[in-house]
Amino acid sequence: MKQCLFGMILAALAAGCTTPTTRVDLRNDLGPQVAGLDYRDVQQAARESLQSLYKSGKLERGDNQMYVMTVGKVKNDTMQRFDTDILTSYITEELMNDNKVTVTSAMAASADNRDEMIQAVRSVRGNGEFNQNTVAKTGQLVAPTHSVYGKIIQREIRMDNGDKQIEYYFQLRIVELATGLQWWQKQVPIVKRTDGRTPTW
Repeated sequence: MKQCLFGMILAALAAGCTTPTTRVDLRNDLGPQVAGLDYRDVQQAARESLQSLYKSGKLERGDNQMYVMTVGKVKNDTMQRFDTDILTSYITEELMNDNKVTVTSAMAASADNRDEMIQAVRSVRGNGEFNQNTVAKTGQLVAPTHSVYGKIIQREIRMDNGDKQIEYYFQLRIVELATGLQWWQKQVPIVKRTDGRTPTW
């Protein structure tokens, strides 16, 4: 009985020391900064990149047409498990919402950015089970005009007082696919300082 009571007391004490789960207000997040990458860093990098792209005037065609964008390879060269689609999705979403580009899902560097159904619907051409008038015809796919690609780099520097400086570089580029010419680029540095023992993975 005493052991059971002691166990219940320990469980109650442990429960009292845990941090309760709360929902984060993304528009007014007062939580402390973290050494690793979080959504605030991604949003900052995306915002600064979009501002640079808009300011360049490259997206203004003058013929009321939109460029067709595909998502190339964005390499995660950090020590963290970070899906770069979080960054590219933010950017392409904003570009599409602003009617600056349209994005193709027929071609992309990663399978995650390609829709397998685009080819699947074409595989039933000539299949008598399908009304061929509803099957996608040849010559309908639209090739991309531009590709966005880049890299996320992490550097760690030991400071004189033993603390650590962590530098993240978000590098994005857009290439004109017909010519292979680099069309636009932007590097956004995000720098943090923390205790030397703080892990970043």
